[in-house]
Amino acid sequence: MPDKQQLKDRAVAALVDLNRRERAGERTGDFYRGTVQPAVEAAVAAGCDRTVIHADADRAYGRWLIANAGR
Repeated sequence: MPDKQQLKDRAVAALVDLNRRERAGERTGDFYRGTVQPAVEAAVAAGCDRTVIHADADRAYGRWLIANAGR
């Protein structure tokens, strides 16, 4: 069973991937319901703060945007 940090990392990665897909113009409803929501809920159930998960994902996505500017 994954530990709390691994669950949080998976949730953050799923949220960043969701943002990338949305930016690319993809339909993301199924991805959200099938991947993102379960990952976030598992992390919250393990004791992670939902607000922290989303804040970390926002920062990670921001870093990705900066690293990929102009591409």
